[in-house]
Amino acid sequence: MTIIEISNEILKNVNIVEVISHYIKVERKGKNYAALCPFHDDKSLGNFSINQEKGIYKCFACGEGGNAITFVQKIEHSSFTEAVKKTAEIIGFHSEELSNLTTTKKIDPKIASIYDVLSETENFYKTSLFQSDDGVEALKYLHNRGLDDETIKYFNIGCAQTNGENLIKYLVNKKFSLQTISDAGLLNLEKTPYRDINAGRIAFTIRDKENRVVGFSCRKYKEGDTSIAKYVNTSDTKVFNKSTILYNYFNAISESRKVGYVYLLEGFMDVIACYRAGIKSAIALMGTALTKENMQLLRYLKAEVRICLDLDRPGQRNILKIIDHLEEAGIKYKLVNNDVNFSEKDSDEILSKYGAEKLREYLSNLITKGEWYINFYSKEFNLDTVDGKKNFVNSLMPYIASLNDALENEEMLNRISLKTGYAKSILQDYIDNYRQSNVQVKPNAEPKTVTVQEQRRNNFTKRYSKKNNLSKAEQKLFAYLLERRDAFDIYEQKLNFFTDVTYNNIASLIAEYLETLPEGSEYEAKNLVNYISQDSCKIDNKELLTNTISETIISNKNLEPYSEKLMDDLINKINDEKSKMRKDQEFEKAKIGKSDAEKAILLKDKASKMRYDLKAKDKNRR
Repeated sequence: MTIIEISNEILKNVNIVEVISHYIKVERKGKNYAALCPFHDDKSLGNFSINQEKGIYKCFACGEGGNAITFVQKIEHSSFTEAVKKTAEIIGFHSEELSNLTTTKKIDPKIASIYDVLSETENFYKTSLFQSDDGVEALKYLHNRGLDDETIKYFNIGCAQTNGENLIKYLVNKKFSLQTISDAGLLNLEKTPYRDINAGRIAFTIRDKENRVVGFSCRKYKEGDTSIAKYVNTSDTKVFNKSTILYNYFNAISESRKVGYVYLLEGFMDVIACYRAGIKSAIALMGTALTKENMQLLRYLKAEVRICLDLDRPGQRNILKIIDHLEEAGIKYKLVNNDVNFSEKDSDEILSKYGAEKLREYLSNLITKGEWYINFYSKEFNLDTVDGKKNFVNSLMPYIASLNDALENEEMLNRISLKTGYAKSILQDYIDNYRQSNVQVKPNAEPKTVTVQEQRRNNFTKRYSKKNNLSKAEQKLFAYLLERRDAFDIYEQKLNFFTDVTYNNIASLIAEYLETLPEGSEYEAKNLVNYISQDSCKIDNKELLTNTISETIISNKNLEPYSEKLMDDLINKINDEKSKMRKDQEFEKAKIGKSDAEKAILLKDKASKMRYDLKAKDKNRR
């Protein structure tokens, strides 16, 4: 079987909603399904639409569209063949032909060399930790921090030797150029002799979501040595940007899906502490705020995010922003209780001071957003002063005013009353006044900001609502071509040409595709997308063509029942509109150089002739 035959067989057995749900949260919306688009920073559930019956998805904000396999291909950044195998894996499809498929991922040779040099460096660091003189002291430091050898090996921790020239010599002997070693962020070509930037430190390997080594975060272990900085991190390279990475992400993927949650922590040692306490589903930020790339990674996990950043003020203030981001993205989350009776600020310190059981107890104590807010703001303000109490209450107002749950509203009032001493009735009046003042339209209110995604959707709506008659007729006819093989046969016999260039290109591909189908094979738009998307199909603008197919399917979900007469009527209408266009063009040419009186006569003659032609055609059809 060919790759197309295998992929079409998979599509027969696939539920596109199941496949997309493997990566992102999907909700039913009318006849279709909807989700937040994973291909851009989406905040509107109406942009990304999935037609389960047709097996097609489309985002009307960023334009992405296709079938289940192309969705996997785009979200995994893989080849078509790799996406076919991954889709089969998701739905549990097995066949001998599929097993025999070979996949070769295209990658820039320069980028591939960077991955290779980083992988070799990791091996050098790990070997150095257990087999070099420097490693003896580094290993002692790690053991004193509570890490046993199994944990060290699980997290691929190593040692960058104090003699930084050793690594460079090792890599050069492995046939890597100095430029490649520099491109990987391991040396500075402007400083000689060439030395490992990470020299004299313990090296924590950083991997991406595909489990490739992309960089290192390194900490000095000789506490008395003031000649080097405490921490050195890989700078931005062609394969590493800390805003796109979450530490331990690859290890957490399967575990988080198994247990249904993932802990979001602040540092590497916090993740390692969780592992030592028996919690494998933990990841950490890379010293940055939560980025849109991080959000995409969290969506992919399809797990509840349990937020547990440091208990100091910067860590807690960062949580405020993270809450907003997760809510905008529709990602489920919970918060670890921030009202504690100990001074340790993170998971690593808690484990070191109190042990694994205490850490597990701390991490399992989850509270609501309202409770977390009360704990947070009660530390932000001095509740022994009138101003402090007022600021405390005012900070909580936006959240309380948004509550629709009477029980939670009551609970919040009870807690605030206990914290401030204000009577619940007074607090309720204050909330009611706040709600009333915030629903009134203010005369000088700022105009609503339209996001880029909303603007794109508006442009799409305008484009389809303002199409001329010819464009509308062609779009409808094209939709039937994607639905039925016999519709395409009628098109070829009676029209065989669209004025829309993209439709015309796709129609040519449909003709090619139909020639490859065995007798009696099913023809569907999702299979046509496979034909276009396969690695061996060497055409330009693949994405434009597949996105146009998806856009047409999703936008024309309520087509009239198909019939040959309907096709004939559409083709006649298209020909009529083309005829009108030609006459308009001829008339415009005829107007050039004419006097106003002559132009008026031409207009009158043109109108009379058009009315006559249309009446005659209408009579003939009857």
